[in-house]
Amino acid sequence: MTHSIIKAEKATIILNDLIKINNERVICYQLAAERAVNLDADLKHLFKRIIAESMEFKQQLIDKINEHDGNPRSGVGISGMIYRAWHDLKVIFTGNTRHSIINFCKYNEEVALHAYRAALNLSDEMSNDIYMLIERQQELLLQSFASVKQCHEVRPYSVHSLAYFN
Repeated sequence: MTHSIIKAEKATIILNDLIKINNERVICYQLAAERAVNLDADLKHLFKRIIAESMEFKQQLIDKINEHDGNPRSGVGISGMIYRAWHDLKVIFTGNTRHSIINFCKYNEEVALHAYRAALNLSDEMSNDIYMLIERQQELLLQSFASVKQCHEVRPYSVHSLAYFN
């Protein structure tokens, strides 16, 4: 096998791993939206935006694999089923509060960012166009992570009676 074929195969493996991460990211936010009772409108909107973002990332990764004559694997597979079961258990133990849901989503964003950093560290295994795609997606992931963190840091306000003194 030539070096370029091996490099293309390794790049396909990396891209397929990122497809899996994005599939799991979609599952995370879909489950969070489904399981959350009285989910705030801001979180619903954020979750929908992140789901759409992951679906777009996934399609871009599939397109890039196809451009390089690779074999995209877009299914969730056994790890996705395990991931869902693990999430269900975690919800049982952590609850359905806004705080616990945001913590879970924040954790999942950290996992996705870690996967993207790991992929970028393998730059020798991919062409420049693949590297640039992953780097661009990572920048958008960082923005989503910041949005999730911002929701985490926002404290719900409570209504207080004000006393006016003359």
